[in-house]
Amino acid sequence: MTAKITFIVGSPRKKRSCNFLIEKAIEGVKSELDDVEINKIYAADFNITPCNGCDQCLRDPYECPLSENDDMPQLEDSLLDSDALLIASPSYFGSVSTQLKVIIDRSRPWKMNNYQLKNMICAPLVAIGTRNDAAGGVISDIINFGLIQGMIVVGALGNPVLEQNIPITSLQKYGRKEFLGKDETDELGGIVAHNLGKRIANLLKTMKK
Repeated sequence: MTAKITFIVGSPRKKRSCNFLIEKAIEGVKSELDDVEINKIYAADFNITPCNGCDQCLRDPYECPLSENDDMPQLEDSLLDSDALLIASPSYFGSVSTQLKVIIDRSRPWKMNNYQLKNMICAPLVAIGTRNDAAGGVISDIINFGLIQGMIVVGALGNPVLEQNIPITSLQKYGRKEFLGKDETDELGGIVAHNLGKRIANLLKTMKK
């Protein structure tokens, strides 16, 4: 049975650090899984109205009235049948991007309508500017989203000493005033993202036996 994995690039800058992490994760998936549908979407491509707290989604038919006039239905059609969801976001003032936060807020009907994302695998990836930037808030936002939606939150597996569990890429090198050049990438961030893709692929192979 074909596995479907959705990757969300949560940055409005489509071809930068978040996209780099997603591409490395896709490489990891493809290294372990042949029968897979890759669904890559950009949060910035969707015109989604911020939640206004009307609470209509708490009542049957558990739908948001804002969806009549924005792109939330298209996003739902694209990702609700996925087996795994990997979300990459930049750190914007210690939290996820505006584009991704709107999606998270508007996803409330998915929970209210019998947890439509339940048992889907979820994993965060983070892009930061400086090496000691606030990645933790972004990680927490995405993990909380997954837990609230009843998803299975996982991290990467690699060298237990040298490679962390959450893919994080930084524009800053190890010197205070050293930054990545135009054609340079963060090697460690790419390795961990690749490891995450492999982990997701192997979990899906086990789950689909």
